[in-house]
Amino acid sequence: MNAETVATHERTPASGRRPVGGLLRTRNFGLFWVGESTSGFGSAVTTVALPLVAVTTLRASTSMVALLTAANWVPFLVIGLPAGAWVDRWPRRRVLLAADLVSAVVLAGVPIAAWTGVLTMGMLLAAALLAGIAKVFFDLAYNAFLPHLLAPEDLLEGNSKLQTSASAAELAGPGLGGLLAQVAGAVCGVLIDAVTFLVSAVCLAVLRVEPEAKRDRVGDLGVFRQIAEGFGFIRRESFLVAMTAMAAIGNFAMMGLTALRIVYLVRTEGASAGTVGLVIGASSVGGILGAVFASRIVRRFGNARAYLVANLAIAPFILLLPASGPGWRLSLFAAGSLVVLTGSTVSNIITATFRGSYVPVQLLGRVTASSRFLVFGTGPLGAVTGGAFASAFGIRTAMWALAVLFACTRALPLATSIRALRDFPAYRA
Repeated sequence: MNAETVATHERTPASGRRPVGGLLRTRNFGLFWVGESTSGFGSAVTTVALPLVAVTTLRASTSMVALLTAANWVPFLVIGLPAGAWVDRWPRRRVLLAADLVSAVVLAGVPIAAWTGVLTMGMLLAAALLAGIAKVFFDLAYNAFLPHLLAPEDLLEGNSKLQTSASAAELAGPGLGGLLAQVAGAVCGVLIDAVTFLVSAVCLAVLRVEPEAKRDRVGDLGVFRQIAEGFGFIRRESFLVAMTAMAAIGNFAMMGLTALRIVYLVRTEGASAGTVGLVIGASSVGGILGAVFASRIVRRFGNARAYLVANLAIAPFILLLPASGPGWRLSLFAAGSLVVLTGSTVSNIITATFRGSYVPVQLLGRVTASSRFLVFGTGPLGAVTGGAFASAFGIRTAMWALAVLFACTRALPLATSIRALRDFPAYRA
């Protein structure tokens, strides 16, 4: 990392201590956190609201609801790789702003179409697809911009605080989405999400950061050469290969479960829209727990060991989802989701921090894009497969198959050298 980039950070004081609130007391990160936390809350509302629009307003079939979930993730598979190369060429804050504004406009169109009586499933799929494209660019720029905003020693704390607020949003958002669906209609939740993207854009616009350091003439290389460099870095690093493989297969299974969960809870378990929101929201406590304790766990046990244990520990709990049922057995769904999300959050924070501190800054956008292509690219495949399997064999059978697959993937790191490490390697130029 060069001196120009380091100079832009709000660094930790020489004493090594921050006032109460840590990074949140610094102006730039505080604004960034407010914007992303607000946007995360809106997106959490939409995770329940958008499928409920399809199920309750448009009376969509199980396969169509699964396709709606897939539409939001297809862009990672289709444009994720060239997007990474473009993000490495462009100012990343501008990419973040543009993505926020596009998302706001697209999502605002859903309630407008519903209130004017013209909303169709095709329009809902188009909205999910366009919002997914904006999400691709935002996520890639977000991961590449954070090391510019923070000093290396602050990345773990920054990632933990951002994940804590994201998990808190996932706790409150689904419950509000379900409540809004019962009281005012599911499209109101989508409108809230559109407004939160505007809040995020305003917070990004008023950041006071130095211009981002110029990168090593990536614009002089063809886009396919740039993509190859991102893949090449992952292929050369055994840790990244193992982490990416486990995440990709696990994401296939998890997106299949996610695509089916609303239909499963409403039509198989007979839960109301409000109950669905509460069950999904309650499970999100796990995200908060994982984010709050990630830093402590890493300091005590080392990041590699913490990563391994977090993934192995959650394997049996995913099986509680298909084992749930009506009445009190809905608590099994919430409990299993809570534990899985706790461990997954710890794993994700460790992965993001390791990648942000280990990958050279000029490659970070492309390496992140390559990783997202392999990991998130399996998401729509899992969603469509889950929908097809549910249509052919029943929703509960499909849930069991996907849960078992997810559990099995958690053992993959045991086949690598990660099992013998306390900590992953540090940053190298």
